[in-house]
Amino acid sequence: MSDWKDVLAPTPECIDIARFDALTDADRAHLETCVRCQTELALFREMMSEETSPASQWIAGRLTMWSAEAAPPLSDRANRKVEALPPHSKRRSAFLALAAALAIVIGLGTWMQMREPSIDTTTTGTYRSARVELVTPAGDLTHAPNELRWTNVPKASRYRVRILEVDGTVVWSGETTGTHVALPPDVIAQFKPGKSLRWEVQAFRGTEMLASSETQTVRVNP
Repeated sequence: MSDWKDVLAPTPECIDIARFDALTDADRAHLETCVRCQTELALFREMMSEETSPASQWIAGRLTMWSAEAAPPLSDRANRKVEALPPHSKRRSAFLALAAALAIVIGLGTWMQMREPSIDTTTTGTYRSARVELVTPAGDLTHAPNELRWTNVPKASRYRVRILEVDGTVVWSGETTGTHVALPPDVIAQFKPGKSLRWEVQAFRGTEMLASSETQTVRVNP
């Protein structure tokens, strides 16, 4: 999957917002493949309409408030000029504000993703991914297994178990509330000598997945 920064990165072919109300055939062809221009065009059309979404109104309102706090008061004459702007110009200004907000969000997301993680020396905990540890079976076997076992995951209310072919095809799946499951006879029969199968476990609390295991490969020796 493409990185979101690559998807939203501008290209030399990207359409200037001043041309959104007079698109050419070349512009329309570019819009079919450019997510960034599709997003900006959607914002443009929304701002050109009489109604805007609550999210757009909130962003525009916050930008207006920040601008008012940072800038000196307008003179009465300047205020009259603003009031005299036609609705189309006001909507275009609001769209530019939204576009600026979008750029800020994209830039902030890039910074958050690229910055080095901070180290807090006052904490004793460590970050690690939750993992279901598979116990048995594992590796080469002398006979077909009749059960699967794994370690307990705190707060897990159920476990989903799957046995897979090496190409990912599901041979069998089941659920249990414990940390082991007995295999049905027809599933045991799938562990034929010389045939490799894989199995994995996922831990859930309700509908929330808490942890998953690595995929373990097993094979009954010929």
